[in-house]
Formats: sequence, structure tokens, C-alpha cells
Amino acid sequence: MAAGVVVVPQQHRLIALSPAAAPVLLGLNSSALYVGVALGGGLGGLAQQGFGLTPAALGPVAAGLLALALLWHVGTTRAPAAPAVTAAAPGSADPEKSRA
Repeated sequence: MAAGVVVVPQQHRLIALSPAAAPVLLGLNSSALYVGVALGGGLGGLAQQGFGLTPAALGPVAAGLLALALLWHVGTTRAPAAPAVTAAAPGSADPEKSRA
């Protein structure tokens, strides 16, 4: 039910990164999502056949893969950079006062 929840924020971020290339970026993003879904189903079927797993036994395997993906994400995600603090030059006009 929640698989499509990540798509809209992901597309928003892609458009914000490069508005001029938005159609290409969104097309590539959708293609990558579909390839991932297809590979997941295919590899899951091969795992069931190759290892003799029943559908009920796939839960712990999926939980293990989820834990690995979470650890990888936490290890590779960077914290947002702090905004740079700029000092106003002496004698410069305050932008708030100049609007009045």
C-alpha cells in the first residue's frame, strides 16, 4: 500500500535539481523503479526455486535485506550543510529598512 508514497517526493527533488531536464529525469526515474520491481520479483522467484523457500519463509529474508538497505542508507547519507553566515559590510543598508 505504501510503495508509491516515495515517488512524488522523489520526483519533486529531481525537478528541483534540474528543471530543464525534468522530462528526461522523470522518465529515467520511472524506468529505474520499474526495473527494480521486475528484478525484485524475478530474484524472489529464483530464490524460492533455488533455495526451496516457501512464501512464508520470505519474510525473514526480506527483513534481512531491509536491514542491510537501512544500514547502507544511514552509512552513506550526508547531513545537510549548515547555511553560511555572512557578515554585513559596515555602513551597508539593512534590506528590511530599505523596503519601507
